[in-house]
Amino acid sequence: MTAAPLDGIRVLDLSRSFPGAYCTLLLAQMGADVVKIDLASDYSHDLKKMLAAANGAGLVYICNPNNPTASITPAKELSDFLARLSPATIVLVDEAYHHYVESKDYESVIPLVKDYPNLIVARTFSKIYGMAGLRCGYCVTQTANISRMRTHQIFDSVNIMALVAALASLRDVDQVTRGRKLNSEVKKNICAELDTLGLSYIPSHANFMMIDLRREVRPVIDGMRNRGVEVGRLFPALPTFMRVTIGTGMEMKQFLSAFREVMA
Repeated sequence: MTAAPLDGIRVLDLSRSFPGAYCTLLLAQMGADVVKIDLASDYSHDLKKMLAAANGAGLVYICNPNNPTASITPAKELSDFLARLSPATIVLVDEAYHHYVESKDYESVIPLVKDYPNLIVARTFSKIYGMAGLRCGYCVTQTANISRMRTHQIFDSVNIMALVAALASLRDVDQVTRGRKLNSEVKKNICAELDTLGLSYIPSHANFMMIDLRREVRPVIDGMRNRGVEVGRLFPALPTFMRVTIGTGMEMKQFLSAFREVMA
């Protein structure tokens, strides 16, 4: 089975702060007209502008927490957005980093699926479950949407190994709690070190963060690689920011050592 074309479908993408997003590229290749909206000044989704631009859109895509900014859009704003949006427009909320959020302003929109036939929520085992290479995920939505999506399903998209690993992860009752705790502890230590260095960063609600180097990022990325530390790629919409994944305590010590050398 191959994915059906999307000719004539208008898709409202999350923001210009996520250039070259795989989903945007794929949609464009399938014939969709992709419209991009900038993030707000606090790096949350500018839902007022998205609502204004969504007139006639077939789908609105919202990543919450967002990638690559690790920012969140508050639950109240999202619920108001859903209430005001046309029921004819599908809303896809990507909650890949949901498990890492500790803010009281954030809530999953999965409970709202029962009230909104146009809402689809995507989750993945690639983040807190550590299964990125196996490409396994799922969505939560009403039955009618599942039927519509089957016509676009890629044949054999999830393999047996991924399914077995996903089930094993769900049976590990401590996986999420342990992963969230370790991520939070290490991230706090990194933030404290960055504060000491006088560097600013976008408050992170995920397992990565965006650090403002106040300089061109590419030479720093190359310098880190030369010291055996791989960080995120360059994001042209955020030219002075470096994306850093939160690893183990030991890994982040190695990161900080190389980072101080390169920044010096």
